[in-house]
Amino acid sequence: MKNQKWWNLTFYGTISVVGLGVIGGLVYMWKEATGTLPVAGQAPAFTATNVNGQSVSLNKLQGKVVLMTWYYTHCTDACPLTMYRFEQVQQQLEKQGVFAKKVVLIAMTLDPNRDTMPVIRQYGEHFHANFSGWYFLRTNESQTLKILNAWGIQAKPSTDKEFIEHTSKTVLIDEYGNIRAEYNTANLNPQTITANIDSLVSRMNWKL
Repeated sequence: MKNQKWWNLTFYGTISVVGLGVIGGLVYMWKEATGTLPVAGQAPAFTATNVNGQSVSLNKLQGKVVLMTWYYTHCTDACPLTMYRFEQVQQQLEKQGVFAKKVVLIAMTLDPNRDTMPVIRQYGEHFHANFSGWYFLRTNESQTLKILNAWGIQAKPSTDKEFIEHTSKTVLIDEYGNIRAEYNTANLNPQTITANIDSLVSRMNWKL
């Protein structure tokens, strides 16, 4: 009888330990699935046109990680540096085999009047953009202003209208449309960005 009682205690004790282990594993998986980057809010939706004349909607990109920035082709300081950093990120993502498949880059002009599609295409080619996964987007002036306002991007033309003083912002968006990180010119480090992207991509298949 004592042996039976001991066996029961051992059996149920083992089941409890296993159960706690399973629960602990599920909690760990859930934490891994959510990623280490905090959610900063939902990315404002928009629709614009790429260099191939195709409509690109941020909502339809859900399921992929998105790295997005704003620029204009006449910019001589922050924009070229940002594009160069994007080029470096593109190279790393291509090596990893996730570019265009799981991660896309977006560069949206804030100067649609001068940045026509041919101008934008030439600008992208200068930075060796692979347009299959690096989208250079443009829309009309009124829609551009709405998008800039929604994203908190300040854009003020100079007196001679040659240059635009604007917010330097790059955002990382997860596959659910959540903003997970923001960068400016000072911290736009390709290694850091790629590591952050990796942390999101590696968790994309952990869905409970």
